[in-house]
Amino acid sequence: MPRKYYAIRRPILIELEFLSTMGSKIFLLPFLRRTRKQLIGFLVLNVLIICTTTQLFLTLCLTGFKDWFELINIAPNLGVCAISSIKYAKIHVHRDVYNQIFCHFRDDLWDVVSINSKSHQKVLKKYRFICMVVNRFLFYYSLPLIIVVNSFPFLVMTYENKVVGKDLQYLYPFNGWYPFDKVKWYWCAYLWESCMTALVVCVYVFSNIMHATYIIFICMELRILGLNIEKIISTEDVKNLQNGQRSKEIHERVLHQLKFIIARHHFLAKISSSLDNVLGDAMLLNYSLGAVFICLTAFTFTVVDNFYQSVRYFSFSVSLLVESFNQCIVGQILSDHSEELTESIYSADWPNASPETKKILLIFIMRAQKPFQLTANGYLTMNLNTFSAICSTSYQFFNLLRTVYP
Repeated sequence: MPRKYYAIRRPILIELEFLSTMGSKIFLLPFLRRTRKQLIGFLVLNVLIICTTTQLFLTLCLTGFKDWFELINIAPNLGVCAISSIKYAKIHVHRDVYNQIFCHFRDDLWDVVSINSKSHQKVLKKYRFICMVVNRFLFYYSLPLIIVVNSFPFLVMTYENKVVGKDLQYLYPFNGWYPFDKVKWYWCAYLWESCMTALVVCVYVFSNIMHATYIIFICMELRILGLNIEKIISTEDVKNLQNGQRSKEIHERVLHQLKFIIARHHFLAKISSSLDNVLGDAMLLNYSLGAVFICLTAFTFTVVDNFYQSVRYFSFSVSLLVESFNQCIVGQILSDHSEELTESIYSADWPNASPETKKILLIFIMRAQKPFQLTANGYLTMNLNTFSAICSTSYQFFNLLRTVYP
């Protein structure tokens, strides 16, 4: 039995260990009781991200408002850095919440899992596979992204100068402002921008991986709770109740299990609300600027003549679109799973339950009809309808610019 229990837990623990290993590289894990060196490392990285955000803001103020293309070139980078800075700081500030969720899925999740239930094992395998696919995609997507973003400017610059024979035009990963001659100190500026690009991408991707893992595991536990409710009164229990055998014992057991399920559902609602509060600022910023930036970068990609700039703006547009979709689809999945619990409650064999259990089930089904949600600071819900609105707004702005632009 212990070996089977360990075999069921191991895949989930592997995903949590993957999360822990990644978080430790940027000094966010362990969430609590970090060493002095880890805290210093966190402060250093936090200062570096803030410095990069400030640098891009100064670049925008000094040069961006004078040139349309510079504005579009700088603004998306500034937005990504600002969101990364917000997420990095908020994860640290709310580390108690993140640690509570991490420990819950490591230790307490298994209180609702039946080792011998094939349906539970199937759910665990399904959601662990989804989590693994999402996390590995984000992880392995970030590595070539960092390499391409950091090497592409130099490769294009070298190709145009050495092969095509054009005059040397210095290119940088994000072309920030410096209080010195960045042409004279080209390699210092290039190294700084390459390192900061890698840091911002790592923080951004880790945040997405961690939140995706937590949301997927919340959905997994909601599904298991649904299965438990559907089978809370078994076929054998129904036969015994109809025959008048062990009625009191069965009703007491069912009531106890139901109260436990409700308590666990309340906990999941609580941690979902906590994640919503933490992510609200970043989601609001992403929604507020997403439609505009997607439109501007896509439009600029269609009108600019420079190959390097075309690829750059196209990449910006696609990345912004993917990030908006990621936030909206995660919110949609969470809402759908929480609402599906209503069907599970209704599917339970409640006609054979005691009057007290029926009343509690009625109250529970009313509570379950209120879905878990991720919102942009409460202003709007992040779901596929919101993503559709972002795409629609971007497309309308795009057509407007195409009409106005000579």
